[in-house]
Amino acid sequence: MGKKKRQLLIKQIISQQSIESQHQLLENLAKEGVEATQATISRDIRELRIVKVHDASGLVKYGILPEKNSQPEDQLKEVFKDSVTNVTHVQFMNVVNTLLGTADIVAAEIDELKIDGIVGTLAGTDTIVLISKSEEDAKRLNELLLSYLA
Repeated sequence: MGKKKRQLLIKQIISQQSIESQHQLLENLAKEGVEATQATISRDIRELRIVKVHDASGLVKYGILPEKNSQPEDQLKEVFKDSVTNVTHVQFMNVVNTLLGTADIVAAEIDELKIDGIVGTLAGTDTIVLISKSEEDAKRLNELLLSYLA
């Protein structure tokens, strides 16, 4: 099976089932007659923009980030308006509060943009901590993120 067909099948499996690990994904692919290595699946996951998300009950599973039809920053603004409830600047950090189960998706969008001034990102189910090098960087980042909520 070719790459495109395999990736289409991966998207189908993830959208129809609760897949929690690469091993579980490999098992489901094998049931469909597809043999792939863990390294191949890792590449597919990255290329398909598949991330770990929390479902409504708090369980972690794979989910697919929406296709990007716009500029990356516009995509982040849209995700912010849909999911973020508050952004708080605390010394050299920013705490981003989101709707339950959306923090990991917002964090993935932030990480993908590689915003200057962020040296680390931690995400839970409804909270993201963005760590900056300095308080000045964190303040500039806070102003940028708050503008996404306006």
